[in-house]
Amino acid sequence: MSGDGTVLLTVLLKHDQSQNLDQIQSTLGERAWWERFPPGDAEIVSWVVAMGIGQIVTLRLPADQINLVNVELERSAWGVFRTEFYPTYDFVPVRERLAREWGESRAGGGEPEPGRDGTARAVDSEEVAGPPRPGMFSHAKVVGDRFSLSGMHAGDGRGGVLGDGSAYDQARRALTKVKALVEAAGGVMDDVQNLRVYLTDIQDKGEVGRARTEFFTGDFPCSTLVEVSALVEPGLTVEIEAEGVIGSAPRT
Repeated sequence: MSGDGTVLLTVLLKHDQSQNLDQIQSTLGERAWWERFPPGDAEIVSWVVAMGIGQIVTLRLPADQINLVNVELERSAWGVFRTEFYPTYDFVPVRERLAREWGESRAGGGEPEPGRDGTARAVDSEEVAGPPRPGMFSHAKVVGDRFSLSGMHAGDGRGGVLGDGSAYDQARRALTKVKALVEAAGGVMDDVQNLRVYLTDIQDKGEVGRARTEFFTGDFPCSTLVEVSALVEPGLTVEIEAEGVIGSAPRT
């Protein structure tokens, strides 16, 4: 998510090849497709045709209007296109930074530290149980000064749930694991720039917020809160992902 609260969303509109062009255009015209899409405050960043596949549309829109795009596609595109959604972000500034860091490391001589040369290094902590199978996923990755964490929850690693099972306790235990991995990566909790919180009951958001205040100071990280139907293990109600930049928070 950008600083102005907007997101990029790429939509793949796969052509229904059982229909010819005249049929497709007739259906879209009847549904006022060209006037109704994109809806709300969504802006078209790019719209291209991939021959043999369909159309690829990238939109910039307020995060809280993603549902409008979804509803409008269901209303006016289904039956003509099959739709797929991909949240995207602008990689050009990241590429420029990685290229600069790579050039600096070569100029400085010697072998750069893994993760600081544009390659990724995995990070683990003894406080976080490993995945069910080796190689299934990484708990955390660091590239340059940036880190990304897999979703953390109150699971005990054996299919059970630690603690009393309340939303507050699950959020606190998930954030404790986040903290352990951030510190293993060389950062502190206030280096976290973005949190994504998944709840099986949106009414638990207050309890999650209460737990979050115990782990951050100053400006809190950007945050996305999503209700989902279920998490990976029975009994889990909270899962938290984190991303950030090592060294971005003031050190005292």
